[in-house]
Amino acid sequence: MSNLVILAYTCASIFLYSFLKHMNHRAWQLPGPPSRLLLVTAHPDDEVMFFGPMICSLIHGGVTQIYLLCLSMGGDKQRKNELWACANQLGIPDAHVTIVMCTEMPDDPAVQWPDDVVAKSILQHVESYKIDTVVTFDKHGVSSHKNHISIYYAIAMLCIEKRVPLYCKLYTLETVNIFRKYIQLLDLPISLLSGSYWYLISYQQRHNIHDAMKKHRSQYVWFRKLFMVFSRYTLINTLNEVNILDLELDLQFDDDDD
Repeated sequence: MSNLVILAYTCASIFLYSFLKHMNHRAWQLPGPPSRLLLVTAHPDDEVMFFGPMICSLIHGGVTQIYLLCLSMGGDKQRKNELWACANQLGIPDAHVTIVMCTEMPDDPAVQWPDDVVAKSILQHVESYKIDTVVTFDKHGVSSHKNHISIYYAIAMLCIEKRVPLYCKLYTLETVNIFRKYIQLLDLPISLLSGSYWYLISYQQRHNIHDAMKKHRSQYVWFRKLFMVFSRYTLINTLNEVNILDLELDLQFDDDDD
């Protein structure tokens, strides 16, 4: 019986993908669509490993200008050049890519970056480029990396302190559990139910994401190659809008845990 259930679910996932790839997905994507979107990441390669489907979809749509703010250079100058090469492959102009070099924001999974330092960089970009949409990690940071999570808490601080311009909306990439993270296409039915907004790309578009990831030559080691093959983040992105009430509950629970 369990084998039949697995087979039925697999067939349903394939059918759903085949059906959806012939549809216009705009109704399920970020509203607008955004005119100027700022993607905030922690390290070079975050943009393609985790946000590739959203980037490809928006670039293909031809309406949204994407700006990329990377808050560290990954500890090696070579990675700066790799990021520009990757962004170029994805269709993001060099002039729209900013890499921050700050000793208070080291590339270190054990370090939580200062909220105020991260928030200042984000807010400067939002105001300078009249950004109407910001997208970054949620409180779990996809991989529980503290640098990723730091960005979420900076966004939360800006939102709670009402420092975000009224014209700007904030969204976070949904973190899924380890099982869902590596079943790629089979996560599609669950993803469509779990996220408020989603971006689904074709397998042909995934080739472009793979080619972009290869530009990060220093990072393209065996386990990242496996990630690019099996991760659902290379096929679908699910996003949720940042809500101040949800933020206050999240932060309250965090304080209770402490």
